[in-house]
Amino acid sequence: MNAAEIYQALRKHGYNASKVAEALEVRPQSVATVIRDGCGSERIARAVAVAAKLPFEQAFPFYAEKKARKYQRSQQIKSLKAMLEVA
Repeated sequence: MNAAEIYQALRKHGYNASKVAEALEVRPQSVATVIRDGCGSERIARAVAVAAKLPFEQAFPFYAEKKARKYQRSQQIKSLKAMLEVA
């Protein structure tokens, strides 16, 4: 999703970045940055998704991609360790 769609979903449910920020005790700029860039603080991203009543993975696909990359890396390391034990 893009930032405009996320802001629209927040407004639809009576929220904005400032209210999310106040609830999390962070600066509104921090919330705006996460919404605009689609990455950053996962805690803030999850709060925005909850307030906007959006699936987290749909609103912020960056985190699913990051998790997939991390999993792939761990599998590659595991495979390499197995190969090195045989050598």
